[in-house]
Amino acid sequence: MALKDINTTPTGGMKEEARKGLEWRKEYGRGGTQTGVSRARDIINGDLSISSIKRMFSFFSRHENNKAKHYSAKENDGGPTAWRIAWALWGGNAGFSWSKKKVKEIARQEEKNSYIMENKETRIYNGNYEIRLDEDSKETRVSGYAALFDTDSRDLGFRETISKRAFDGRLEDNVILTFNHDANLILDRNMGGTLKLSVDERGLRYDATLPNTTTGNDVAELMKRGLLYESSFAFTVEEDDWSKDGDTTRRQINKIGRLVDVSIVGVGAYANTDVALRSKEAFETEATVEETPQVEEVEQKVEESFDDSKLNLLSNELKLKKRI
Repeated sequence: MALKDINTTPTGGMKEEARKGLEWRKEYGRGGTQTGVSRARDIINGDLSISSIKRMFSFFSRHENNKAKHYSAKENDGGPTAWRIAWALWGGNAGFSWSKKKVKEIARQEEKNSYIMENKETRIYNGNYEIRLDEDSKETRVSGYAALFDTDSRDLGFRETISKRAFDGRLEDNVILTFNHDANLILDRNMGGTLKLSVDERGLRYDATLPNTTTGNDVAELMKRGLLYESSFAFTVEEDDWSKDGDTTRRQINKIGRLVDVSIVGVGAYANTDVALRSKEAFETEATVEETPQVEEVEQKVEESFDDSKLNLLSNELKLKKRI
């Protein structure tokens, strides 16, 4: 799930409070600011952004300490206090409870997104695409393989293969088709778009319709000319196995943790392996340690050797004395 997938629809109780706040403000001429009025309208229209939700929670947290004094109090004209009206404009108690839950959900997702970005890897494959023009709709369609199964990768500082079950459950991820892995250059999406992801005996396949945008048209033209001919995918790894094959270090990816995007990339695009190389270094360090006898074992052998030698000397001395 991405931040944009978080449900930001205000509850009915929040909308009721926001309407009440606007009515009170109009009737009594007090309470809240223009920002509060705008927030009330956003709540009523069901139009709240992630940043708005964070500001809501911040507002409620700052003013909560005055709740006992102002929430049920009345002014001389019989109307609610300015504090109560402002509180209502931001969604009231329902808004406070809702925003408290949402900021926790947002924080968890931001942490997860940060982890994904820090641990994201990319891999690139040559010549695995097809581009065609639909004569009826005049749409440009493209398909290709973003990943190949049981096929050695390029030399990444190690050799890597992807198992056929690695993408189990990942086709339901919110995946975008991009140009050069740039999230600002989106070509299609599997949720709400035409991007279709599938797995066959060969690998992870994508089928998409390029948009009639500057980026979409540029990519289509470059592909037709053969100037773009590589496909790629960005991902995190949940399960993998490292091994040694002679002097070659090998990595088998058994399970993808998150499929971030599939991408049409330029010639010579860089296959990001920083995360994998750190994992490779850890594997090789561990392997070296396992191959080296532990210090305690070495010391024990030395002691045993010393004791045996001493025992032999004592035995020979005893034999010599018996002869005398």
